[in-house]
Amino acid sequence: MRKVFYFVLSAIFLAAGSAAFGADFWENKPYDTWSQKECNKLLTNSPWVEDLPLIAEGISQSTTGDDGQQLTINYQIQFRSAMPVRQAVVRQMQLAQKYDTLAPEQKQQFDQSAKSFLSADFSDVVVVYVTYRCSSQDKSRQIDRHWQSQTMDLLKNTVFLRNSKGEQVALTKYIAPQGAERSFQFIFPREINGKPFITHEDKSLQLEFSYPVIGGVGNGRGFLEFKPKKMIFQGNVAY
Repeated sequence: MRKVFYFVLSAIFLAAGSAAFGADFWENKPYDTWSQKECNKLLTNSPWVEDLPLIAEGISQSTTGDDGQQLTINYQIQFRSAMPVRQAVVRQMQLAQKYDTLAPEQKQQFDQSAKSFLSADFSDVVVVYVTYRCSSQDKSRQIDRHWQSQTMDLLKNTVFLRNSKGEQVALTKYIAPQGAERSFQFIFPREINGKPFITHEDKSLQLEFSYPVIGGVGNGRGFLEFKPKKMIFQGNVAY
């Protein structure tokens, strides 16, 4: 009986160990211990981030970059309102500013700013942060002009979030690129008809938006799909 009991306990501990080993770092490590590599992974290759790569079909003067190579444009979509993403942003700033070497008053200032960012209230809104890059500087400027000129009224009928139940929410706010930034933000409501837009039951979360066709690249409509079951943080869907 003692031997059987020992093997049962062993199986339990092995199962627990396997579960812990399989957990992602954002679940089992405090964010202020994440490495630069881990931050990069969360901000570029995680359940909260998707890329929309666009490549010109065929080669012509209008579809080549500054180096004469095939023109490429990439949009990267990130759910900035998701807590793990915000934590990665703060941790990247810690590493960039060499937080451990800062003077006490500088640490205090950094901590206050980080706390404000991490405790921001996103209970009513979803923030989708979009960055873009292009292999041609000239065509990058064309893309810049497009997104800088966009307004809420121009985008409200072409930008949506959809869930797997077929429901969709439209854009409620647009934040255009500032200065030399090549990024902008789409902001959506977090609820529909008084209920959460995304729950554990949803199999997909989709973003649809229009983008400018520059140099014949793309068809002007972007569709990206995220998996809510993978966007779990501390037991809840984070987005």
